[in-house]
Parts: sequence; C-alpha cells; structure tokens
Amino acid sequence: MNERLRKVMVARYQAIIEDCKYKIRCYSDQEMVIPEHPDITLEIDKLLTDMSAAEEKLAVMELHYGRNGTGKAIL
Repeated sequence: MNERLRKVMVARYQAIIEDCKYKIRCYSDQEMVIPEHPDITLEIDKLLTDMSAAEEKLAVMELHYGRNGTGKAIL
C-alpha cells in the first residue's frame, strides 16, 4: 500500500473513532432522550461497534502494512 493511501485510510478510521466518541459524549452530557433516538443504550452500543471496527481496521493495517507501508513497523 502506498504511503498516501495508507495515510488517507488511517485518517478515515481515526475520524470515525473521534466522531463516535463525540456522539457518545453528547449523549452523556445532555442526559436527555433525542426524539429520533429513543433507545440511547442501543445508539451507544452501535457507536461502540463502529469504534471497535475502526480500531480493528487500524490494527490490521499496522500489522500488514506497518507505519511505512511495507508491513514492518518503524519504531
């Protein structure tokens, strides 16, 4: 995987994680039911699933493509 593509994919997954964290924080801070999302725990569960998937994808990219795109991490 070339370096530019790797960076784009990392940014994509990091953005998903940050978006989920922000939404969870909003649900937590507001402590109210949003009309479109009456089941807050289900919504939080979905966001945690999305975060988990993005983190797993980052880990797989690191394992197979490393930080330099070759499959070997640069320490």
